Amino acid sequence: MNNLQIAIDNLYEIFSKYNTIGIHHCDCGCIDTHDVKKLNSKPLRELEADDLISYHGSALYTWGDTEHYKHFLPRICELISEKGSFRFVTLDEFQIKLEYAEWKTWPNIEQQVIVHYVMADWMYFVNDCCFEVNDTELIAYIKFLGIKKVLQLWNIANSEEAIRNFIYFFYYHGTEILNNGFEIAGIKFRSEFLEKISDKEIISKFEYSFFHNEQNNPDYAYKISIVLQMIEQEMKIKKI
Repeated sequence: MNNLQIAIDNLYEIFSKYNTIGIHHCDCGCIDTHDVKKLNSKPLRELEADDLISYHGSALYTWGDTEHYKHFLPRICELISEKGSFRFVTLDEFQIKLEYAEWKTWPNIEQQVIVHYVMADWMYFVNDCCFEVNDTELIAYIKFLGIKKVLQLWNIANSEEAIRNFIYFFYYHGTEILNNGFEIAGIKFRSEFLEKISDKEIISKFEYSFFHNEQNNPDYAYKISIVLQMIEQEMKIKKI
């Protein structure tokens, strides 16, 4: 069992005391009765994205209270981690819902298990899967974990998938990072990325990956070369 599955199982355990007793919804017609039936059609761990999507959009606003949302929270997280199955609910939207529910006032164990889940999900996403990490996704994880923790857990030196994800991200955002910093909520992060890319072991990994992919994946190798050029130029400027 991997760390992500353990974190998800912990969510189910900690939030198992919550149920749907007394759940209510607006009766003005804004919520389809068919969607209400779908939400109650299966056991929690068998609910699919289509069963939950309408509920998640209205949860806490016009459908149920915080206790009811906590009941569904583990399954929502589990579907988010499938990276596509719950396509209309992102980690960012989940974070917005938590803020509305004032989750920082929840029992400490509930806050901790959510943070541990996000950490495990980030590590699996960025280190074990071949995805292109976009800026919106990175910002969502940073909102939960902070920039230093996110970069620390991005294990570039020990994972080909992590290298690929970083190369693609830096290829599209490196100029912004090196010139002005990566901006989140008015705060610009630059030094944190510079510390990451100045690691000689990581640079060596990039160089090895370039030579390994030069023939069989020239487009990816080209992106690696551009990223290396950006890093090398920055190192010359800073004399690192």
